Amino acid sequence: MKFSLPRNIATQRLLSYLKRAEQQQDRLMPATDHREVLQLPVPRTPFDVYRKQKLINLLNLRQLAEGRSVLEIGCGIGDLLKEIAKYNPRQLYGVDSTPKLVAYAKAFLKEEKVDVQVANPFRLPFPEKSFDLVVVMGEFQHVFSDKDAEKLFYEVCRVARQWVILVEDTAAAQKTEENKLLRTIEKYKEEMKKKRFHLRKVDILDITATSYIYTSRRNPWHWVRWVFSPLLYLIGFPSSVMKMPTSEDKIPDSELAMKLQAWTLPFATSLDSVFRKVEGTTVMRFEREQLFRRG
Repeated sequence: MKFSLPRNIATQRLLSYLKRAEQQQDRLMPATDHREVLQLPVPRTPFDVYRKQKLINLLNLRQLAEGRSVLEIGCGIGDLLKEIAKYNPRQLYGVDSTPKLVAYAKAFLKEEKVDVQVANPFRLPFPEKSFDLVVVMGEFQHVFSDKDAEKLFYEVCRVARQWVILVEDTAAAQKTEENKLLRTIEKYKEEMKKKRFHLRKVDILDITATSYIYTSRRNPWHWVRWVFSPLLYLIGFPSSVMKMPTSEDKIPDSELAMKLQAWTLPFATSLDSVFRKVEGTTVMRFEREQLFRRG
């Protein structure tokens, strides 16, 4: 969907970036595949840019990836691998069980020093302790069987020499939501400890306030716009403002909506530190137990 932003230097740069990202995404993937395989969705709005960058910051890739060997399990089209490549890892590998996605990843990462291949995540083609860092984003939450989850935990820990980063949606109590199994942080801690990996750091993506304001779920903003849309239409806005907001992930479809988002984002982001989340997208960092430094 096309949109424009206020014509100053900062927003012109943002618009240019968003258009390049959108063109790159559309060139690589059919539109129906976007939701299913993008771990770090191509940002289309100022809020998307903020959300993506905040998650990347939580991963702390510079500290753990720079100069080290890194593997991502379930790499999709390679959007996270591209971020990791910025920190000059010594070796960078990605695996995914879907050949089509691996083909997309190879095209997407053709300018990066990364090896991407098709592999079964429950039986990885690597020796023990092959990688300094293993990253898994959004894989466990789609594994419902305890038996299969145990296999995945085993393989992740088997090939990791020192660090494992798990990025999964968690909940205060285990539950199923939107075709995902949300486990507790304690469950991940318990399962990883069985493999002698200890939880060192937990971060939850705190975007409660901004998500409420800038997405369609459980907020009145889009409905307020629709109620006043006849007036907006009469004073010169396009007919698109007359459409009812029916899609949860609907991209703002007017210049006014994009301008409001860009202008209010600095204030809204400050509220994220006030309304803290206790569940949601969670970054968990685990370290292998050391011989003389147990636990």
